[in-house]
Amino acid sequence: MKNFFSTSLFILTGTLLLLTGCKEDEIKPAEEEGTENRLPVCMTETDYNSGNTYYMLNDEESPDTYFDASQRSFYVNQPLQLEMDDNHDFRLRFYSPRALKNVTIWAQIDGYEEEFKFMTLEKVMPFQQLTVHIPFATRDLTAYTRSGKKIQIMANPYLTKENLTFNIECDDPYWERLQSIRCKWYIAFGRYSDTHPNWKYKMKASHTREAVAIALNMSYMFSSERFKDALHEFGPLHSDNNKTVIDKDALLNKVINHRGLLFGYTTGVMGLGGGTTFGVHEVCYLEHYADDKSITETLFHEFAHCVGYGHAGNMTYEQTGPGWITLCNNVYVALSLDKELPVYSRRFLHTRRCKNRYFDDIYVASRYIIDDPELDALDGGLSPMRGENDNGGNDGETMSFKLDYTDVPGATSDTFRPKDVYVYGDTLYVVNDADYHYSLEVFSLAEGKKKYLESISEWNRGETTEAFGGRPNGVTRANGKIYVTHEGSRTEVFNAENHQFITCIGNGQWGTGPSQTVHAFDVVYYKGIIFIHDKRYVDIVEEQQIQSAPPRIYARSEHLGETNGTYGMAVDEKAEVLYTTHPAKRIDLFTLGDMREGVSPKRSGQLAYKNTPYALDLYEGKLFVSSNGNEKFCEVDPTTGTIIKDHSNISNIALQAPEKFCIRRNTLFIIDRAKDGACMYAIPMSELN
Repeated sequence: MKNFFSTSLFILTGTLLLLTGCKEDEIKPAEEEGTENRLPVCMTETDYNSGNTYYMLNDEESPDTYFDASQRSFYVNQPLQLEMDDNHDFRLRFYSPRALKNVTIWAQIDGYEEEFKFMTLEKVMPFQQLTVHIPFATRDLTAYTRSGKKIQIMANPYLTKENLTFNIECDDPYWERLQSIRCKWYIAFGRYSDTHPNWKYKMKASHTREAVAIALNMSYMFSSERFKDALHEFGPLHSDNNKTVIDKDALLNKVINHRGLLFGYTTGVMGLGGGTTFGVHEVCYLEHYADDKSITETLFHEFAHCVGYGHAGNMTYEQTGPGWITLCNNVYVALSLDKELPVYSRRFLHTRRCKNRYFDDIYVASRYIIDDPELDALDGGLSPMRGENDNGGNDGETMSFKLDYTDVPGATSDTFRPKDVYVYGDTLYVVNDADYHYSLEVFSLAEGKKKYLESISEWNRGETTEAFGGRPNGVTRANGKIYVTHEGSRTEVFNAENHQFITCIGNGQWGTGPSQTVHAFDVVYYKGIIFIHDKRYVDIVEEQQIQSAPPRIYARSEHLGETNGTYGMAVDEKAEVLYTTHPAKRIDLFTLGDMREGVSPKRSGQLAYKNTPYALDLYEGKLFVSSNGNEKFCEVDPTTGTIIKDHSNISNIALQAPEKFCIRRNTLFIIDRAKDGACMYAIPMSELN
């Protein structure tokens, strides 16, 4: 079985059974009949398997298959195809990005009065091709007619597909929507020219799936009363620049009765259309949804060409005022927002996340947000926080010690200057930003003792040896991966077990592209999301995108103001609020539940702070902040930013220049960038009294 596609939708599988030829007769009692000899065949999702189910237009399907109209084509008013082939196999094909529930198929054989119940399907899956052998040639079958009569279907090896017809019943509202389509367009997919530059690149399977969505949506819209009413309420439509008025009833009739569309892929131009030719660029296949960019101009421009209009008037370029493409967009978007279009959301296909495309703009902000339980069941919901939070490694014994350059073999005070720290179980990670000696130093805390393990300063990326491209700043660990930020506009990701390089977030080039950060200062992990504070923004990355290729930025916060300094972050897990420090004497707050794909998160709050805050963390509901000024390390009111208690002096330790820290294992692990020698202290939280 081929995989359907690499993003959200699904793939299931199933068994079989079957039926056929018809004759009323006396038959043996049901309890004496074998299950395999009774109809209807009943199939649930769990019955689908590689022996009976294939998913059409999947990413591995050959172009020779989907460009072959005999194998891949349909009518918009008949997206669910049923047939029996010459081998007496029943075949179902469903051209739809959405599933269909509660389907009953009735069958009738020529010469017999009543239909009989042939098959029940709990759910027909998107783009499913189901094949089931019908044993009527060799076996008598028991069936029930519409009137409830029990009949015997006699074995008949001579039955052909011309003698057998099928009828569909379904109480799914989606089926009712599809049945309301009055257009009879024939839809197929075209290679077009191999020599013309505008047709140089061919459709990929991902485009064909979107073409199905577009065809169903457009044909449904044109068939609806809402479009008919909007058409007549809209201003005049003109066929030329002389403002020759178009008869709207005749136009709608022409649209409904159009022959069909042969979808293709164009490059160099946004689209090419005329007659049945309908080619558009990749962006057009993606951005038509209301919860994408909500741009449909090219689709309706080219369709106007298909029904016979040129560039004059207002049917394509709207030279004589708002016209066809404005009208169509208005209705299309309204039907989408009302969830009335057959495929009203990009989330049914999630093609932007599919790797079988020409471009990789996977995170594009929604113009409109569409919340829906059916969509949530497909992709887990609009919030990116779908992973489990890694709270492991936080249950070791409380510790107390000082760590400095003397704990690193061969180091001096000039070659080891700690910047950030993170503890996971019995492993201590310390970022070293000493000039020309950038590294991540790894220590063991097993048995309550600190022990040097390893330095990560260089690594192999393929055949290339790499190192930190800028001053390292932050570190965290989650789900078997270590993340280290640095000012080379990258966040390096290492395997926590063997310290091998996995990938990087950011391509090393300062910027705001989908694979760029503006330096990288701090990093935290929460429920499947990596948050990176760079010089301007908080960058959000999905952990599921951490692969061999640099992952894309899921969303980037509003501009927070660019300035030099130390940045820190922490998550209040109970309130699901991200706290971030800013050198402009403030602490910014972001409500994590408000984050959406491609949408720039806005600050939900801002706390003024007395000093310049460096880092922060939470412990037992309390917020702690390190800063410059006289109050160097304090407990702070998390709602006002007011200092509650100054802990700059803890027991016999006077913190001189504390910066980054973490609180793990009921211990404060804090960096002190003292002029007489930078170090790290481990201090039991019980000593902060």
